Amino acid sequence: MENKEFYRRTIKLGNSSGVLLPKTLLGAEVKVIVVNSPLNVKKDITNILESLLEEVIGIYIVKAEKRKIEALVISTNLKKHIIAGNYIIDIVPLELIKRSIKINAQVKSKIAYARAILNKKLLFDLRKEFSIRSLNQMSRPNQLSHA
Repeated sequence: MENKEFYRRTIKLGNSSGVLLPKTLLGAEVKVIVVNSPLNVKKDITNILESLLEEVIGIYIVKAEKRKIEALVISTNLKKHIIAGNYIIDIVPLELIKRSIKINAQVKSKIAYARAILNKKLLFDLRKEFSIRSLNQMSRPNQLSHA
């Protein structure tokens, strides 16, 4: 029998995950190779920020497309831009965020679409204070559902 190569995404099968193959391969020996491990966004971002966590007030996913995740981290005083693997992280002091929301539509949009990883209440308070309607429940194209 000739070697055949398939690219498939795993699916949930009971308490496990699996790969569906054509019925003609029933009983065949197969080899499964993981090409890309699934992202664990919360764990990955907190690991990246581990040495800075004392400064962190809140962590929010503002964009998730394919395997690129953009996060906004609100801090006490720290301002920093980090690119690590699949993650682009902007760390911005709370006072600067509050000033930027008033004058920058892009920042306001990020707050509207943000999904909380840490400190959901701060996100709620910012939206309330600046009359920003939450848009994170609406479907956005190419958004990762397990972020």
